[in-house]
Amino acid sequence: MARFNFRYDAVLRQRQAAENECQRDLARSLRERMVLQTQLRSMHQSITDSRHALADGLVGRVAMDRVAHFARSSGQFTVRAQQFVMRLAALEKQIQQDQHRLAEVTRARKALDVLRDRDESKWRRGQRRLEGARLDEAAIQRFGREGGLEHA
Repeated sequence: MARFNFRYDAVLRQRQAAENECQRDLARSLRERMVLQTQLRSMHQSITDSRHALADGLVGRVAMDRVAHFARSSGQFTVRAQQFVMRLAALEKQIQQDQHRLAEVTRARKALDVLRDRDESKWRRGQRRLEGARLDEAAIQRFGREGGLEHA
């Protein structure tokens, strides 16, 4: 049986590969954002815990070592949190670019899918016509072998 061959199959495979690569890039960026957000939440929780510890240390006798520890760690956490926020902002821009690129390559691939489907449908109609013509020819030949209208 004949098999449909799409004339732009190599281009379609290349576009599918490009789409898969864009999906991986986007997934990688989204994963990195998730990790950064988790680290940022963890830092925020650490700052909150330090504040509570400091507040507990300010009840009654003031523990200066706790105050000094809070001051040191608070400054470090703030600087690191600002760095994470800056990295997140850059990452958000990258995610938007990845999403835009994925939409473009998906659109290009889908255009070829439509062309392939149209060509395959046209090919199948042609195959049905050929099969119908073969069946008609076989029926005519059988009719002729069996004597045709002479037996009727």
